[in-house]
Amino acid sequence: MKKLILTLIVAFVTACGFAQKAAVDKDSVTICFQLASKAAGEKATLIYSDYTACDVVDLNPVTDKEGKWSVKLPADRTIHIQLWDDNKIEGVVWGALNLFCRPGTRAEILLDDINDRCIFSGENAVAHNAQVEHPLKIANFHGRMFGMEIHEAAQYIRNIYKNNMYNIDTLYASHPDLPDSYVESLRQMARYGYAFDMTQNIKGHIFESMGTILEQGGNTLPDELVAMFREVETEELLYPKTPLPTDALAYFSDVHALEYYIQVGFISEVPEGVTDSKLHSFSTMCSVVDAINASDEIRQIMKAASFLTVCGQDVTPERKRKLQEELNSKTYSMLLGYIDSKKVNFESASEEEITALAEMPMDSIVNGRDIFQKLIAPYRGRVIYVDIWGTWCGPCLQEMQFLPQLHKELKNLPVTYMYLANNSPEELWGKAAKRFGLEGTDCVNLRLPDAQQSAVEEYLGVQGFPTFLLVAPDGTVYSNKAPRPSSPTSVREAIQEMLK
Repeated sequence: MKKLILTLIVAFVTACGFAQKAAVDKDSVTICFQLASKAAGEKATLIYSDYTACDVVDLNPVTDKEGKWSVKLPADRTIHIQLWDDNKIEGVVWGALNLFCRPGTRAEILLDDINDRCIFSGENAVAHNAQVEHPLKIANFHGRMFGMEIHEAAQYIRNIYKNNMYNIDTLYASHPDLPDSYVESLRQMARYGYAFDMTQNIKGHIFESMGTILEQGGNTLPDELVAMFREVETEELLYPKTPLPTDALAYFSDVHALEYYIQVGFISEVPEGVTDSKLHSFSTMCSVVDAINASDEIRQIMKAASFLTVCGQDVTPERKRKLQEELNSKTYSMLLGYIDSKKVNFESASEEEITALAEMPMDSIVNGRDIFQKLIAPYRGRVIYVDIWGTWCGPCLQEMQFLPQLHKELKNLPVTYMYLANNSPEELWGKAAKRFGLEGTDCVNLRLPDAQQSAVEEYLGVQGFPTFLLVAPDGTVYSNKAPRPSSPTSVREAIQEMLK
């Protein structure tokens, strides 16, 4: 009976013409999805890594009237894709799928909601189908280290990693015919999950104790934290032999930051006569990257991410020359393309658009860009510092403790503070607003309906919490990765640079 069902499914896919080979660009991966019931309007979440930006991209395709969607993703190397069902189709449990797809290939997926099956065809189908037949969730510790002592959190992270590897070995021993590619992808996700959690643990506790360290005259990491970091920083991770999962991006960013603290110290002095302090910081970061024992590919990722972190989308002729020195031609082109795409996406609304939005009831607007432009319209002419946070988010609340220092640092600048709360119960939201002064002078504290909040976050490219943005007086989103309140001087410098 099982064979008959499988035969019918394959016949169905072929009849739809869904499994037919088609030309695919050599620098892209195409993901094709078919819902067997042909229901329209079903939504999925598809996340893939953008290595040049050291970021992840979140897409939300919706099935057409034939129950299909197709997405072409840029890829100059094998990419890690995560895919899962947003609507939780009744009767179907397929969870998150981790796909590893090479450039120039297609991943063709049939979600058979009639027979409760998810089936792949095309390249890498053997490994992907093995994942569906023998799923294994890789556990993580993300975000739970806040409120814990650093060594206690580190032990939890080590235990989770050991348990993940034990579960993978047990699965392989029980099913020795599993494709090696699937088993290795599980091990890799476990390794990067461990490295990501551990570096986040170290970095998070550094931020908590940085003030104390500086008061005591220190300007670099204590030896015990350096030793803990070296425990994680391994050749295997910095010279990956297999596709890189999403957690690798955060790991590379943390490695770079921690190496910077070790080699340069917490405070990097800007020499007298330097007119572009951000370019100086980027140059220093590149020197740190060159000293890290990493592959050339990883160094390119780190440098591209460093430029976006420090300089954002502002590419002056001098900065462009420096980028050409530090990046190879391929990474340079990809980075500028990424910046150009963000600039177009974040352009301000026209006067006609603002007038039209002003006449529309807020609850009737569903497009993320339109919602955001309506929210910021009353504050045109001022800089808007946006904080996207949640009452459930430890790092968000931790950053809010620095708001008095931030307000003091920016008191002579025309700044409005806008707080957008994600998935936050009204009572807790109100208490947090009172505790941190979110409804004070020049503050706008908002709690949108979940659907509107999600639409705004999707438009702004929010990947984690908290996220901070700077909006220029003309309504252009200047940066969707602005400095945090815990770095008030950096926030002021970013605003002054924007106002030039």
